[in-house]
Amino acid sequence: MRELGMRYLCVLCIALLGGCQSVFNPSLSVYTSDLHVAEEKLETSSELVQNARQNGTYVSDDSASITFSMEGLRIKVEPLSDSQLNALFPQDSAKGQFSTNPYTYGDWVDPLKGYCPKRFTVFRVTVINDIYAKVLLDPIKAYLLTDQGEKLYAFGIPASAPYESFEQYYRGLRGQSGNEFYRFDLRMGNVRSSAYLEDQLVFKGESYSGLIAFKALQEQVGVIEMVLQDFIFKFDASGQPLESLNVAMSFQHKAELQPLEAD
Repeated sequence: MRELGMRYLCVLCIALLGGCQSVFNPSLSVYTSDLHVAEEKLETSSELVQNARQNGTYVSDDSASITFSMEGLRIKVEPLSDSQLNALFPQDSAKGQFSTNPYTYGDWVDPLKGYCPKRFTVFRVTVINDIYAKVLLDPIKAYLLTDQGEKLYAFGIPASAPYESFEQYYRGLRGQSGNEFYRFDLRMGNVRSSAYLEDQLVFKGESYSGLIAFKALQEQVGVIEMVLQDFIFKFDASGQPLESLNVAMSFQHKAELQPLEAD
């Protein structure tokens, strides 16, 4: 009788565990939060944005990027998906919860959601300078406007960044073990090697490219405007800024959650 009771208890425990698994381990899904060139620009009352749209020519050869052009100068902006960001750091993106890709969660799946969430909104910005002595883009002055009324500032690298900071963000997530400090250093090293750095002059005949990151967009966001503020393209003899302009580009946002197809 006692043996029968123990068997019943084991069966009951297995059933309960199975029920818990169905609650806390939802079906796996794929979440995407992607940006493409917008057919319609963001409606905004910002004079800065409205004037920026008139500063030069905006060209999109495909739906994936926009290039601002004026004589002797081009600025290309390309939003990057999590798949593209993981491809930049393949080894750092294949360690589950211990992935050290600074821009994504790698291949980690949130057990409560059943998918890998979005960590940041990231753009690759490329400046091509053909004729000016030197030009300067300050990535910290970049920001996003959304159709939900938000203004998102770019992430700087050090803790002293004026708005958002990668160092502060990852310090807040870092544990106290040696492995946690090691992963923190890996993430920060990856940021420094890939981000669009501050005070990066682009001289005549040269180009420069780097990543600028913002907080992840809310699912309900439909259109955003990326603003590159105070891009300096002329300096005086003493190296002080002489002429600058603003650049503004509209992108359409689409968030989707789809069931993961079985092999």
